[in-house]
Amino acid sequence: MKKIVLLLGIISISALTFNALAQSRTSYFVRNSTQNHEFNAAFAPDQGYMGFPLLSGVDLNLGSSLGVSNFLFPLSNGKTGLFMNSEVSADEFLSGIRNSNALGVNFRYKILDAGWYTWKDSFWTLSFDVRADVDLSLPGELFRFAKLGMSGDPTSYSIRNLGVTGQVYGQVALGYSQGLDKWVKGLRIGGKVKFLASMMDVEANISRLDLNMGSDSWRVNSVATGSILGGGLVPKFDENGHVNGVGFDMSGLGVAGYGAAFDLGISYTISQGTPVDGLRFSLSVTDLGFISYNKSKARVLASDGKEFVFDGVDGIGTDTDFNEVFSQLGDDLLTMASFSEQPVTDDQIRMLTATLYAGVDYSFLKDKMNVGLLYSARFGRLRTENELTLAWNYAPTRGFDIALSYSLLRTHSTIGWLITAFPKRGLGIFFGSDFTPVNYSALNLEGLPISIPVPKKELILDVHFGVTISLGGTNSRYASAWEE
Repeated sequence: MKKIVLLLGIISISALTFNALAQSRTSYFVRNSTQNHEFNAAFAPDQGYMGFPLLSGVDLNLGSSLGVSNFLFPLSNGKTGLFMNSEVSADEFLSGIRNSNALGVNFRYKILDAGWYTWKDSFWTLSFDVRADVDLSLPGELFRFAKLGMSGDPTSYSIRNLGVTGQVYGQVALGYSQGLDKWVKGLRIGGKVKFLASMMDVEANISRLDLNMGSDSWRVNSVATGSILGGGLVPKFDENGHVNGVGFDMSGLGVAGYGAAFDLGISYTISQGTPVDGLRFSLSVTDLGFISYNKSKARVLASDGKEFVFDGVDGIGTDTDFNEVFSQLGDDLLTMASFSEQPVTDDQIRMLTATLYAGVDYSFLKDKMNVGLLYSARFGRLRTENELTLAWNYAPTRGFDIALSYSLLRTHSTIGWLITAFPKRGLGIFFGSDFTPVNYSALNLEGLPISIPVPKKELILDVHFGVTISLGGTNSRYASAWEE
């Protein structure tokens, strides 16, 4: 139980401190952004650029369908306690937990990033990134189990669709965007090809775990699958051949798989002398691809379908300290899932998490201002995440943009903002936040001398930042707006 409690505690606290985002959805409709081609390969900024060494972009994003208020509760002594505190009733805690809860962590670091113009309105991009993605699916029954433990003799739980996935890989991406005014005025297309090299891919899916807890023994029956592709993580086995832990082997790190992916994008801006000139439609998909792992670097796991019995728990009842019991049992969920190693006969292929973007925006005041609506759908292994973003952008002078956004559907409704400075020459900078909480509460944990303000609802707090060097070579259709 300690490990389950620790995991849930980390979920609730870490989101308050770790979140920085370089590729911001708020930048999608900023016409002169050096980042929005990450969402739509057809987009191109006003001029070429190069990312400043070591500061091109860092992306560390954490989001959850749960909020801080789901885990932290006021105590009678004026402090704030975790949901496991005895003063927090089960009804109070579980009333805010959904049947299915999500947690995602995504990291991206741009080692190299550049974009430049050639020929007539042709824009190229080149980047070298390191990425890591982790997704968790946490059923509500897991939280009920963690809070209540053995509330009767016997006590039964049926946990469904508990999953975790993780990837660590590097990519080299070459992109090309071309205006097609010669054939269709206002039409622009683009694409990217990405070459991938992966260090690791981990996946575990517990589709069913039935637990019957009694004073003499606990009986578990599970249906589960898993895999460890690449080096670094090494499963540990008990005397029954079941996985009861995971170790780390530094010597096993290295490239374990190779693959490829594509981004495709298109945009069309009405510019035919009509009352709706400046209305732009855009559609794109990113990360359409896969990574293949040699079977020699793959370990496949599955439950054996047999009932597993925890014995040696004499004297256990409803008033037992389950922290001590679970410490004796080892890695609780891994042991209960009854994972055993399976033979691997073929190479293993893992698909990337593709994302669809569909946007419409309208530009006015000679392209100095625009408003837009963006829909995105991220097709993960465990779930599909949908988000709708309304954005407003204003460029008071050439090379300086201010943007505001309002997003909903993904987790909670949130406000975003962005400031971009991209001059003709010299250094440029962008910084802002896609998810800025507006409601805060004082976190006054036991043992802390002072109170800490934290977002009241959202497990999201991000900041995006990057520095660029202008390369010139403008081919923007709206560059003349500031020259008149």
